[in-house]
Amino acid sequence: MAQFQKDVKLGILIFLKIIGRKWKKILGTVFVFLLFILLVLLAKPAKTTSISEGILGTYQTHDLPESVTHLLSKSLVLPDQSGRMTGNLAEGWDTNNDATVYKFKLKGNLFWSDGSRIKSSDVEFAIPDVEVSYPDDQTIQFKLKGAFSAFPSLLTKPVFKKGTLVGVGPYKVERLEKSRIFITKLVLKKANLSLNTIPEVVIRFYPNEKTAQLAFELGEVQSLIGINTAAAFSDSNLSKFRRKTNYQKIVTILYNVKDPALSNRSMRQTLSYSTPEIEGEILAKTPVQPSSWAYTDNVNDYLENPEAAKAALKRAGNASSSEILKKEITLTTTPQLENAGRQIVASWNKSGIKAVLRIESGIPQNFQALLISQSIPVDPDQYSLWHSTQEKTNLTGYSSARVDKDLEDGRKLLKEEDRKTKYVDFQKQLLEDSPATFLYFPKINIIYLSKIENHLNEILSIQLP
Repeated sequence: MAQFQKDVKLGILIFLKIIGRKWKKILGTVFVFLLFILLVLLAKPAKTTSISEGILGTYQTHDLPESVTHLLSKSLVLPDQSGRMTGNLAEGWDTNNDATVYKFKLKGNLFWSDGSRIKSSDVEFAIPDVEVSYPDDQTIQFKLKGAFSAFPSLLTKPVFKKGTLVGVGPYKVERLEKSRIFITKLVLKKANLSLNTIPEVVIRFYPNEKTAQLAFELGEVQSLIGINTAAAFSDSNLSKFRRKTNYQKIVTILYNVKDPALSNRSMRQTLSYSTPEIEGEILAKTPVQPSSWAYTDNVNDYLENPEAAKAALKRAGNASSSEILKKEITLTTTPQLENAGRQIVASWNKSGIKAVLRIESGIPQNFQALLISQSIPVDPDQYSLWHSTQEKTNLTGYSSARVDKDLEDGRKLLKEEDRKTKYVDFQKQLLEDSPATFLYFPKINIIYLSKIENHLNEILSIQLP
C-alpha cells in the first residue's frame, strides 16, 4: 500500500513537471479546440420557421393563382391605390401618339431567384393581337393592332423566366408535387437568406371545400385561403377567422336582355331597386372600384329602394303587356352564393315579382337572371364586359350605342381627364339601362391557427396585396 502511494505521488509530480514545461502549448491546444467548437455552433443553420397553407382549386404550372405567384415573382407594373399604373420591375415606359406601341425599360441589376441576371428576352408574354420584341437586354416593346391606352394594366401579373417558375420574388420553388396534371403541393424556400423575418411556406391544393376543411381539422395545413363556408368556422383560442375584401371581383346579377320578361328596361330597374343590400358586405354602387380615379358615385341608389321599385314597376306595366309582367323570373346561381340568392328572391317576391331560385354547379349557357362573381379590371376599361361586339364575355347581350362609344373612346384617349369623362358617362348610362344589378365586392375568407398569426400576416401582405 505504501509503495502504491509513492508511485501515485511520483506520477503526479512527473505530470505537473510536464505541464510546467508545456503549459503554453497545452493552453493553446485547448483554446483552438474551444474555438473550433464555437465556429461549428455558429455555422450550424438556425432552425427555420415554416407555415403550411391550403388553397382551394385545381391548378397547373401555367395557371397558378396570384396568391402563389406573388410569393414567387413581381410584375412589370403595379396599380397604386387609385388604380394608376406605376413601375415595378420596369422603371418606366413610353408610348407613341396613337397608343399602339409601348416600350418598357427594366430596372438595372435585376436577378432571377436562380442567381442569373434578368434579360428582357427571358420573359414571355401571350397577349392576343400584340407583337412582342426585345430591342435590347433591358427593353421590351409591345406593338398593338389598335389604340389601347389602358395597355399597361395588362402587365400587372408576376413574370417568370421563360418556361419555368423562376421569378424575382422573396421565394423560390424547392419541390413541386403533382397528381396527374394538377399540382398538389409546393414547397417554397426563401430566395435570399438575408430575408430573416419571413417563414418558409408549404402550400397544398384541395379540389373542394370538404377535403380542405378536413385537412385543416387533421392538422395537415395551418391555414386555408378561399374557404366559402365561413359559418363552419369561428374564432377560438386555437383558430381565427378573417375576411379580406377583393376589389378585383364584383358580385353581380346579370339580366338576359333578350329574354321577353327582361327586355323592358323598366322591369330590370324594378329588379335592381327591389334587390336588398347584403349585410356585412362592401356595397358596389357601380362596376368600377370605388378607389379608382375614374369612379363616380353620382348615380341613382338602386339597392333596397322600394319607392323607386314601385314607380319602375308601374312604368314597366305601361310599356309591356300584363301577361309578361306575370311571368316568373328564375334567378340562377352557384352553391357559394346561395344565401345571397335566397335573400334576393325573397325581396323580389315581396315587391310583387314572381321569382324562384335555381342552384347550379357551373355557369349556365341560358339564363334569365344570373347571380355570379365576376372579375373586373383595375383600369376602368370594361370593354370586354359591356361592349356590344363582345359576345363571349358580354353575357347579358346588352347593346347601347352610347356605352359602346364611351368604351371605344376611353381606350383610345391618352389624357386621364378625357378618359374619366368617358368612364363617368359609361357608369351612369349602364346603371340607367340596368342590364345588371351590382351588389358588392366579395371577401376572401381565411381560417388559420392562432399560433401562426404573426408569420401569416407577413405572408398575406405579399400574397393578397
